[in-house]
Amino acid sequence: MALRWRRGHRVPDASMSRRLQVHEPCPRTPRALLYFIVLTALCLAWSSVDAEDYRYPFRDPYIATVTAAILNGDGLTPKPKRQVVHVPGLPDRNHMPALEGRGEVSVAVYRQSHPAPLLFILSGIGSNAYFGLATYFAGLFYQEGFHVVILPSPMSWNFALAASRSGAPGYAPEDARDLYEAMQRTLEVLRTRYNVTTTGIKFMGASLGALEGAYLSVIDAEERKIGIDRYLLVNPPLDLAYALDRVDEWTTLQAKFGGDKSKRLVGRALAIVESFSKERLDDPAVFDRFAKEFASYTTEEIQFLIAAALQATLPELVYVTQSVHDQRVLADAKDEARKRLRASKNMTFKDYGEKIALPWWTQELVQPQGDLQSFAKRGSLTPILDRLRGNAKVHIVHNADDVLVERSSIEALKAELGDQVTVFPYGGHLGNLWYSENKEFALRLLRTPETRQPAPDVRGRLSYAHGRIR
Repeated sequence: MALRWRRGHRVPDASMSRRLQVHEPCPRTPRALLYFIVLTALCLAWSSVDAEDYRYPFRDPYIATVTAAILNGDGLTPKPKRQVVHVPGLPDRNHMPALEGRGEVSVAVYRQSHPAPLLFILSGIGSNAYFGLATYFAGLFYQEGFHVVILPSPMSWNFALAASRSGAPGYAPEDARDLYEAMQRTLEVLRTRYNVTTTGIKFMGASLGALEGAYLSVIDAEERKIGIDRYLLVNPPLDLAYALDRVDEWTTLQAKFGGDKSKRLVGRALAIVESFSKERLDDPAVFDRFAKEFASYTTEEIQFLIAAALQATLPELVYVTQSVHDQRVLADAKDEARKRLRASKNMTFKDYGEKIALPWWTQELVQPQGDLQSFAKRGSLTPILDRLRGNAKVHIVHNADDVLVERSSIEALKAELGDQVTVFPYGGHLGNLWYSENKEFALRLLRTPETRQPAPDVRGRLSYAHGRIR
């Protein structure tokens, strides 16, 4: 996910990590397993030394994560021109009571005046097309000669209303199917109404958008209706159940802090972010000054801010889901829009999962009622690893200290997919996307067709795969 605070648009992303512990094997450990453990340990030791060559400045993963909060297109010079494009949505969604005229998918388009590759960008949970890190990268890739389209998150109210067949997004395999349809409609609109000529299609996903991008790659490999030739998937949650547990844990910190302190923490954080909104983001000193502003926050306070920013995206989503399919989650009548929105503010992500997403998808998938943990695991990355393996179009980038992911899960991902995964030693959750080495990595990976582009080498990454030191 990506941390992004704006007054009226507080949409972030965050995560948590555990230190890897290598336990001494028992005497009965098979020789092959012992060999693998020893090589892995040696490789980790090698990586920790090599990490010194990766000069990203922040070692605290929470401070690193917070730096993503100021990523936006406003800090780019020159500022690229973008268009708001409305893509036709699902039938009848444009006539929902109290939501009339809002049933189109709203995307941001950065259009070249000549044939060019087109890059779709999809950010984290609840994000729209007009704020945050997606606009930052849209500007960078536009300057590189790409057409760029920023998509709204399936977990945003706009996508839930206009493009989600269920009206209850939150199950990545089906959300990706809805995205795939919306992307095809977007391309048709751009080609027929705006005379956009594409020479190739790329995809960049961040956080939850990266997980959805992984499922997109499976769909397009089978159907080939779009023909996406490169995927860059940054910091995907590897275990959604773990990530949701972390966010729920951080949400409860509000009770510990109390109402007044919680409001002061949020108010001060918003003021800091706003004060950096016009800074030049090509200057590392800007991020250093920003990090120093948050250095006085405790880890728990930053965890609470991350959770609070994520929670801010929920009320509108809940309101829309209950307008599409009323599950009697909100007590007020449908024509009491303001009351229903106020009631939606009391919902947590766990509430959304248990009261809205899980009941709906259990019914739709005709499966026995399970719990939220098992539901989240079915929509995580693990079920499709075997379909990602060997697909040279797909490249995953992660940080070893991502705060929403267990480090052991990143280790396992690297072992499973090998050269398809690059792991940086620091950066928290999306907190190093602005760093020069990471920006150049992303540009290099997407700039060249995958058939001619080997996986770039990055100093300081975890470089072990299948028990081999690389």
